[in-house]
Amino acid sequence: MRIFSIYDNQKPTERLVNENEFPGILFINVHYYRPGESHTIHSHEDREEIFICFQGRGTAITDEGEIKISRGDVLIFKPGESHGFESDEVDPLAYICIAIKEK
Repeated sequence: MRIFSIYDNQKPTERLVNENEFPGILFINVHYYRPGESHTIHSHEDREEIFICFQGRGTAITDEGEIKISRGDVLIFKPGESHGFESDEVDPLAYICIAIKEK
């Protein structure tokens, strides 16, 4: 069992679980954005990623266009699907990212 707090925003990105700690999970990160900060659009061929927004607001940039996101939203990207993020200027985005090995 692992217990952690998602509200310790002393670091912009914090790795909570590393590869090989739990079968099938490559990593679990918590990412805190500064107001207006963005994450470059990219994709991964080797994994699915699940993003769980627990704080703030922002925009997810995807193959299907831009999607407004906020606390409580969950996004799942399959291998090869492009994604990037832009944080709100007033209410900065924070999410948990779970990377799962492709089978």
